[in-house]
Amino acid sequence: MSNGFWGSRISFWKDLRQMIIKNNTKWLCGFFILFIFGVFVMGTDHADAAQDKTSPAISLKADNTEPTNQQNIKLEVKTTDASGIKALKWASGSRTADYFKESGKTLKLNSKNISSVSITKNGTYTFYAIDKAGNEKINKITITNIDTAKPAIAIKKSTQDITKGNVILTFTVGEEGLGVKSLKYLIGKKTVADFANAGKNISLTNTEITKDIYNYQYTGKLTVKSNNTFTFLVEDNAGNKTLKTVTIDNIDKTSSDVGNQKLETVQVKNIDTTKPTLTLNYSVMNQKATITYVAKDSGSGISSIKYLKGKITDASSEKWDTTAKDVTQAGKFTVSSSGNYSVLAQDSAGNKVIQVIYAELEFKAVWISYLEFSNYGKNGFTEKSFKSTIDTMFDNVVDLKMNAVVVQVRPYGDAMYSSSYFPWSKYISGTQGVDPGFDPLEYMVEAAHERGLEFHAWLNPYRVTTSSTDYSKLSKDNPARIWHEDNDKTNDRNVLSYGGNLYYNPAIKEVQTLITNGVKEIVKNYDVDGIHFDDYFYPNLGSKYASTFDSMEYKTYAAECKANSKTALSIADWRRNNVNTLVKNIYSSIKKIDSSVQFGISPGGFINSLSSDTAYYVDYETWLSSDKYIDYICPQIYWTFSNSTYPFDETLKKWLSYRTSSTVKMYVGIATYRAGSTLESDWKNDSNVLKKQVEYGRDTGLVDGFIFFRYDFFYNKVTKQGVDKLLKIM
Repeated sequence: MSNGFWGSRISFWKDLRQMIIKNNTKWLCGFFILFIFGVFVMGTDHADAAQDKTSPAISLKADNTEPTNQQNIKLEVKTTDASGIKALKWASGSRTADYFKESGKTLKLNSKNISSVSITKNGTYTFYAIDKAGNEKINKITITNIDTAKPAIAIKKSTQDITKGNVILTFTVGEEGLGVKSLKYLIGKKTVADFANAGKNISLTNTEITKDIYNYQYTGKLTVKSNNTFTFLVEDNAGNKTLKTVTIDNIDKTSSDVGNQKLETVQVKNIDTTKPTLTLNYSVMNQKATITYVAKDSGSGISSIKYLKGKITDASSEKWDTTAKDVTQAGKFTVSSSGNYSVLAQDSAGNKVIQVIYAELEFKAVWISYLEFSNYGKNGFTEKSFKSTIDTMFDNVVDLKMNAVVVQVRPYGDAMYSSSYFPWSKYISGTQGVDPGFDPLEYMVEAAHERGLEFHAWLNPYRVTTSSTDYSKLSKDNPARIWHEDNDKTNDRNVLSYGGNLYYNPAIKEVQTLITNGVKEIVKNYDVDGIHFDDYFYPNLGSKYASTFDSMEYKTYAAECKANSKTALSIADWRRNNVNTLVKNIYSSIKKIDSSVQFGISPGGFINSLSSDTAYYVDYETWLSSDKYIDYICPQIYWTFSNSTYPFDETLKKWLSYRTSSTVKMYVGIATYRAGSTLESDWKNDSNVLKKQVEYGRDTGLVDGFIFFRYDFFYNKVTKQGVDKLLKIM
């Protein structure tokens, strides 16, 4: 420590001593002695931290390093440091110190600087410590001893014919995990419990693996000399067990006909030891999930398909015979509650395969808009900062008990991905048209799927700008600017100026092709689960709706109809048809590329205004009564139950009354951002509004999910009380 440090303390001590002598007060003396001790200690700690140049030590110790089928390994984390630990964090995967500056899960240390983590699956885990002096340390551990997969066993008879000789059973044992411990057998039909301290061993030989299904593959043989039932138990090193029973009934050592080719009734079957293949998918409608299956078998053919509620992975479980439902010929089945469903397919040779699917009956999504990106990357993002932001947001979405994100990737005729049609968005790089050097959409889709979230790409189809009609502010590769500056008068009206904003013209075929191509490239190039349009269609054109915006294109259309002796649509119906044409083409284009990708639209909830002749031109009646426009609709019903114009319950009922198609799902847009606000008295005075809205939607039995606007307002002081009550029912 410096002389200045000690000098200041000596001077202070002299002054204090004189004060104590002068006042001769015991309590004053005691108080200031304690004060001096505190100042000294704090100063010493500060100096120690300043001089500490050594990184903390992190030791990691697992309570079990042997193979185990228990998904809970306790990891002891111990840290030591001269100046003291400021923070201790951890994360799955191999991470760098920079990752933990904004991410990672914080651990609390006890008085001995020890904490613990429960590890539930194999993998690499990274631990990070930073001391009070700012020194950092990373330590990693790889867990490989968790094995919950049961070994597989196939048994092949040397002959199916009646024979005077012995039958040789050949065993093939496959192990996905950490190796097989033993194969035993007992005579008779037995249970796993019967093998406790019993059973005869069958010698196994490790063979070369020819397929990538198993980590280990073994073979063994057993010679059977007389007919009987045999039960075999294979156990792996982690304690997982598989039971299989075989009956031998083709040994006949007494008949003189056997072996003399007189057994004309013996049926010889081809040997089939290959498991069937089974794939599962599901869709949701009216709070019911339809689970579809595709089962194939190249050998003896599929004999049965059964399903059970819950995660049942043991093909020998008695539940398959007592409680499972047979759906062999159906190709699908319907369930009415969320959860795991196990499906077992069996072929005619007795080979079985089980697949488990989790069906979520309620779509629960959060809108993440360009406003979030603007807030978190005010001047654009680096790849590192973007990925860290997405990781945090998507982790939080999972914590909110949501199962999907709807992320705005084209807010203003731009793109948060590498596009052949639209310029890079300024909300990713800081400047429109500037390549950020990485692909944000690719990472977002990957990050969502890693967390079990669906990813829906949210696009604004027509909007080019708001509060500006200055084309020079657009990037030079922006199609709106190119059309404006290319001296080609035929495309001058591809973009229209109205109300201080720029819009792509919905009446122009070239515009519709541009928007459609932009959707197609996303579906082709990215593994998105959905394409999502928001509520910006035609603007509100007011009383002069017939003579403004795209009225010039309407006049051309009407003149062509007259010249061809056709009856022209009204301008309002013509505009609705313009929107319908785009929507129908988008839907068709998506399905041709990938039929599993959903297409949804979220119009404003003000249903009466949508059907007016002056604004929006959203033909929701057609969309809700057909299977050729959308997969889901999500009206933004942003009002309370007491609203005089659009009460939540009555408005939702009206929307539901127009849905006559059996293929269109109904989601409801919920205004998280309004909770606690003064927009309506109930928002301000009743913190239960959000909760009541979701409960009402569920009670109808007709609502398939909810989308909440928007992410930031789940973490807002004003909305907190209402959000907290909402989350209790999510």
